[in-house]
Amino acid sequence: MTQDRLFLRSALVAIFFAATLSAEAESRAWTNNAGKTIQAELVDVEGDKAVLNINGNNFPVPIISLSEADQEFIKNWKKSAPSDSSGDANIEGNWDSEWPKIVSADVSQDIEILKEDEAEGEYIYASDHYEFICDVKLNASVVKRFSLLFEATNQFIRELPIGMVKPFREERHKIHLFESYTSYTSAGGPAGSAGVYISRGGEGDILVPLTSLGVKKVGSNFSVDYDKENTTLSHEITHQITDKEYYALGSRGWFTEGVSEYVAQSGYRSGKFNVNDLQKLKDYVTAYGEDGKGGRALGEEFEAPNLEDFMTQDYGRFLENSMFNYGFAALVVYYYFHMDQEKDAANIKNFLKGLKEGKKIPEMYEPLLAGRSWDEMEADITKAWRSRGVRIRFQ
Repeated sequence: MTQDRLFLRSALVAIFFAATLSAEAESRAWTNNAGKTIQAELVDVEGDKAVLNINGNNFPVPIISLSEADQEFIKNWKKSAPSDSSGDANIEGNWDSEWPKIVSADVSQDIEILKEDEAEGEYIYASDHYEFICDVKLNASVVKRFSLLFEATNQFIRELPIGMVKPFREERHKIHLFESYTSYTSAGGPAGSAGVYISRGGEGDILVPLTSLGVKKVGSNFSVDYDKENTTLSHEITHQITDKEYYALGSRGWFTEGVSEYVAQSGYRSGKFNVNDLQKLKDYVTAYGEDGKGGRALGEEFEAPNLEDFMTQDYGRFLENSMFNYGFAALVVYYYFHMDQEKDAANIKNFLKGLKEGKKIPEMYEPLLAGRSWDEMEADITKAWRSRGVRIRFQ
């Protein structure tokens, strides 16, 4: 065995044994020829190697060393690689509008049929801001119905005054739809998930099984089950249109997951978000699932980690305790949006502007602290949430 081949084999074995197996919305399970499995994010393809990101570190892995399913996923990933986002510099983000109370979307225009190819098994439909790539033919009226969720979420992010530019791009965001759950998981969807955002270095597509959109087959046609709107998909939609600067170390995790939880738990129904619905978010974070309510199971009284450690942890460590961290991130983001100091979100806006300027840890946190120590910041968060019935004890 040559020295190069020995190195590649050793590196691959090390990756598959040392990786932390965590459930990440932007990652998938990868299997090598020896049957070892890891959870990682595909961030690039360089010649005959796939670059996998594991806990913030990139590892080039020979594509031929991966399973056939993984190799097929890489081919499809390359085929739908994201477009150039250099034009974002010409888009002005929304920083100054009033915080939205009610957000609604109206898909008034007809759904555009871009492609219906039975031989290839590819059907592409488009709404104003989304392109739906499906493996089965759908009626335009069905697409129009579920596209409300995507368009409403896009409108929500447009109206949030936190400087996002990706929702304002002229090109449509890509959504891959699958008739069967098996097809969904084969394409990279995590087993047990309702949908997933597959990231490619800050860009990417969403994969969704049709069942998650309330689409059901009736005879030879498809119809919408109006009682099964899956609002958890708004979490993944938010990821797709979150600016890449906000995924920086020190923000990816508590902010990116927190804002996605905030959007997904803002009382959506039939194309409309009720942004003032604090009770829904609070119940979601604290509930243990009583009375049919799903939740992050934090309870109304819990112990939280040191705030500085929580915010500065890398994403891999964040995911090791995802149930707690997602829920706590939602409370922290809600605090900065609605409870902090003058209740005008000024501090978190300045934090996000700093990310746009490339600020790093620890400088990036100065706007959030706003002259306070970390202990004082914890005390302010504790006081604000105690008044809403949630008792947080920082370590």
